[in-house]
Amino acid sequence: MARLLLSSLIEDASASDDATVSRVVRTLLRSPVTDAERVGERLCVFGWESARSGDAAISWRYRVVGADTGTEYVSFGLAMPTGPDLLLSVFGLQLQIALNGLASTSEEEVGCFMELMAAVRAA
Repeated sequence: MARLLLSSLIEDASASDDATVSRVVRTLLRSPVTDAERVGERLCVFGWESARSGDAAISWRYRVVGADTGTEYVSFGLAMPTGPDLLLSVFGLQLQIALNGLASTSEEEVGCFMELMAAVRAA
């Protein structure tokens, strides 16, 4: 099974004190080969809130799964100290777009991303 660039970026980010999710997404978008091309199938990102108690950080889990095979390529957690959890929904869709490449992204996905961004700005 091919290794996703995302897997390497997650490892690098977890070992770094100044890593950001935007850096991960930018690196994926700039890559000459998408992760979907690396594994030979469209990738889907699923995310859900995994824990929150009181004023604690918002924590989500994500899974990257092949659309055709159902193969789970990577799973990881992401925590955000403050802010609306809608940002983590936006990240999941943004990540899916970056993994598949903008050229392979449907108008519907882009439209959904734009709607989510507008909701974040309004919040």
